[in-house]
Amino acid sequence: MKKKKSGSIAIPFLLTFLISLIIIGGIAMIIYDKIDSESSSLLTMTNEAGALSDSDSHTILFVLDLSDSIDDSEDEEEEEDTDEESSEDEETYDWEETGDDEEKEVKAEPYTFMIMRSMPVHKQIVFIGLPDNMLAGQQNKSLTEIYESGGGADVKAAAEFSLEIPIDRYMVFDSESFQKLCNIMGGVNFAVPGNIEGFKKSDGLQYLSPDQIEKIVSYGGFGGGEIQRISTAASLITAMTNQTSGARIADNLDNTFEVMVNATDTDISALDYQQEKYAVKFLMKYSDPNDDETVSDRAKFITPSGTQTSDKFILDTSFIDDIAQYFVVETTSPQQEETLQPMIPETEAQSDAE
Repeated sequence: MKKKKSGSIAIPFLLTFLISLIIIGGIAMIIYDKIDSESSSLLTMTNEAGALSDSDSHTILFVLDLSDSIDDSEDEEEEEDTDEESSEDEETYDWEETGDDEEKEVKAEPYTFMIMRSMPVHKQIVFIGLPDNMLAGQQNKSLTEIYESGGGADVKAAAEFSLEIPIDRYMVFDSESFQKLCNIMGGVNFAVPGNIEGFKKSDGLQYLSPDQIEKIVSYGGFGGGEIQRISTAASLITAMTNQTSGARIADNLDNTFEVMVNATDTDISALDYQQEKYAVKFLMKYSDPNDDETVSDRAKFITPSGTQTSDKFILDTSFIDDIAQYFVVETTSPQQEETLQPMIPETEAQSDAE
């Protein structure tokens, strides 16, 4: 009887063992890759969030300039009045005095000035409306005078000087670009104050279209004068900012920037946008309300305090002190600054070094 060779048993056993290792190792590699991928994504999100600080806060001066559209409408009214007068017989026309009970025509204010302070790390926005007759700048002129002589750049410098705050950029809207922005935001549900012609007399909320928003923001017939107008405007813009979908705005931010920067007069550059894009997206997306809330509280507004006369508004120094808290940029140590920077995965760092 022949004795079996030990090699005839060992070889099949080794082949079976190797095949098992290959199969098990492949499955383990797939699972590891999946875990590693999820960890990398989580690491990236954490690093990006960690990169935000008070230094990402920025301030923009908004100007709504309706002077062209108001001038055009006034010219049309004058032409209509001229045509009516020419058709009347002056010898037989019965001139009547206007009664005191006749309602005065309310004209739109041509300029609206507003500051937006954006603080992404705190997920908060503050709007500050500025009366158009507020004295500002080294020459102590009204904002209207400053704007008409030097435009948005001069108003930005004057507001910086008088409010003692940094204002990074400015953006000037006309009627078309402002209504385009309101469309992007999605309009607003707002309790319209007073008896403004063309609006329902109701204490409740009513949906406002872009042209209605513009009419209220520029309405010149408020009993409280310019300070009530600018406070109402800031309140309305705040409500629209809180009611919009932050996630939707964040997802379409690239397109929105391109549309608005081409439709307005602004000193905001493409480089500015690239530097602040993530911070703005973070603010809007992560300030959306929870499921049990109806609107966000990402935005608030502040009304300036001061002395109002018939033709000018003088700012209180206490107001300057009150708003200073929103413009403080905390300094960080070199060690803290390093932790705020996005971390580079070790494999990428090695490849860069090579």
